[in-house]
Amino acid sequence: MREVYLASDPINAEIIKDYLQSHGIAAHVRGATLWGGRGDLPADCYPRVWVNIARDYDKARELLRQFESDQASGKQWQCIGCGEFLSGQFTACWNCGRERP
Repeated sequence: MREVYLASDPINAEIIKDYLQSHGIAAHVRGATLWGGRGDLPADCYPRVWVNIARDYDKARELLRQFESDQASGKQWQCIGCGEFLSGQFTACWNCGRERP
């Protein structure tokens, strides 16, 4: 196992975990339960996403770079399944469920 992402909150960690899993990378979240203690605990309480297989680390990091780039640019894309236009934050079509190309 290897840590691949430091999330801003538990929801963000779950989104990233699900994104990696949708691309065939087994991943899990650690530290989400500590989130409730932030501010009260003298520790780093941010959740982290880990890949289950260390050899998936490089592929996961590349996918995350692309994910973050798409999020930052907000570039719109069109679903090749149904033709729906979607904003850059979506990795799958909300209308038909097809993955972003």
